[in-house]
Parts: sequence; C-alpha cells; structure tokens
Amino acid sequence: MFMWIRVLSLVAVMALVADQPARAQDAPSFYKGKTINIVVGFAPGGGSDLWARFLARHYSKHLPGEPSVIVQNMPGAGGFAAANYVYSAAAKDGTNLLLPSTSAFTPPMMGIANARWDTLKLQWIGNMTQDTSSCVASAKSGVKSIADAKDREVVFGSDGVDESASHHPRIMAKMFGFKIKVISGYKGTGPAMLAVDQGEIDARCSMWASLALTSRRDDIATGKIVPIMQVGAKPHQVFGKAPMMRDFARNDEERQIIDFLFGTIDISRPLAVAPEVPADRVAYLREGFWKAINSAELKAEAAKAQFDITPMTGELTQDAMRKALAVSQPVIDKAKLMIAE
Repeated sequence: MFMWIRVLSLVAVMALVADQPARAQDAPSFYKGKTINIVVGFAPGGGSDLWARFLARHYSKHLPGEPSVIVQNMPGAGGFAAANYVYSAAAKDGTNLLLPSTSAFTPPMMGIANARWDTLKLQWIGNMTQDTSSCVASAKSGVKSIADAKDREVVFGSDGVDESASHHPRIMAKMFGFKIKVISGYKGTGPAMLAVDQGEIDARCSMWASLALTSRRDDIATGKIVPIMQVGAKPHQVFGKAPMMRDFARNDEERQIIDFLFGTIDISRPLAVAPEVPADRVAYLREGFWKAINSAELKAEAAKAQFDITPMTGELTQDAMRKALAVSQPVIDKAKLMIAE
C-alpha cells in the first residue's frame, strides 16, 4: 500500500512539472534545431526588413542551441497584419518575434479598428537603435520645406492609412492647417520612394536616419531628395536644418498629442514576443539579443553599413514603452481625431 502511495505521488509530481513552463536551463534544449522567425509587417527592402535581416545574421550564434533565425515578411494593413499574427495566431513558444513599426505602438490604445494587440502586454526583447525619422520631398516637386505646404498642396505617399507615413503628414494638415494630400497603397518604403523619384508623388515620410545614411545618402547629398521635417525626440544631422514636428506645437496639449503619437519613435527597432511566451524563453531571447547586439562582429558590420547601434535591453524597452504611453484619455481621444482619415 505504502509503495502505491509513493508511486502515485511520483506520478503527480511528474505531471505537475510537465505542466509548468520550461525552466531557464531547458531553453537551449528547446531551441536546438528550431527556427526563430522575425516577423516584419512590410515588404523586403524597407527599413524594418533591413534591420531584421541585419540582426538575423548574428543572433543565432549568440543563442545557446543555435536555432536558425530567419526573417518572415508579412506586409499588410500598414504592419497591423504582422502584429495581429504574432499576438494572436502564431505559436506562443518563443519562436515568433515581432519587429513592429513605431506606428504600431499607439493604435490599440486609441481603439483603432483591426489593432488586435496590446502594446503594453507584449514582452519586449530589446531595441536595436534609437533612430530619427524624416519626411523627404523629391527635387522634382520643387518642395524645399514643409512650410511650402502652407501655400500649395503637397502629395505624400504611404503604405496604409494607419501607419506613420500617413500619420505624420495628416497631423500636419489637421493640427496646423498645411495643404497636404495623402495617397495610400504603396507596398513599403521601396515602392513609395520609387514613386517620389519618378515624380508620381511629391513626398514621403518615415525616412529613417539609418536609411538616409546608407542607401539614400547620395540622394540627400546631391539634393535629389530634400528633408523637409523631422519626427522624434531629437534632430539628426543627416537631415540638416529640417524642423522638428514638435517645434510647430503652439501649446502643451498639442505637444502632448505629438509626444503620445510619435514620442516612441526613439524605440525605433524593437523586438517583442506574445504575452503567453514563458518567462524563461523571454530571458533566453533577451540575453542572446544583448550579446548579439554588442558583439564585435555585429558592430563591425554596423560600422561598414553605417548603421547606428544604440541598443536598449528588453527591460529598458519595456519601461520606456510604458512611460511614453502613460497619457490621459482626453489626449488619446484627441490624438485619434488628428490621425483619422
């Protein structure tokens, strides 16, 4: 009888252990032979895709068990499709990471249709860089400054209605009265910038400093494209004297709205996993990310490509996101009106 009690107790303990999330020391065993997907909500060739592939080339070797790391492009709805997929449909075992655009942080708080994730419940793995974004115009357009849109209509191109390339010009029109038209439907930065080059549209927002320093450096240096407004917490020298959007704010409320919508731009290339991913795997991914982003090999490639690496740990990224999005409901409501189509 005593033996049967011991056997049953052992079975109960084993069942309890099996039902718990894998312990930290088990994470390498879980990931060995697996593939980690970095899910990007935009087509190949844009800023998000470039950064995801840049990290993917180094991430695996800094993860015990060395799982493969690949980029999965999932364009659609201005990045919403990818965010919804990782948050809801993808496996919650730590094999699917989201690299969202900065325009994905606030929509759930504003009740934007189709934003079916909670930014503050995502578990942040880390942030690769603290970048600055700009709106740029084609030299063919004759636009030299955002101030030109006070006297003439300037046509901007964007991916979708609920992403930063739409939000930046739309808020300038609604809040400050600039004459701006936004045409949506371009499949990422590459096609939109091609339309700028060909004179199909006048301008495009969401031109990151990291892109301006690399594939678009000569275009800016020669004046083929002209930076006309910067968005973020601080200006970047590559965009010259282009004014900051925040500089146009006339009162505290306008500054609060702009900071809520775009204050997280400095959290430029973060990675996240779904809320349900076990804590030990989050810790494993965070540790591997931090080792990779600070590795000599990655820094050497970054220097050659002129990528500015200013990383944040997962914990710091989580805290920064929470602080940036801690605003009053009236500010959130007014921000939603400002970016509405």
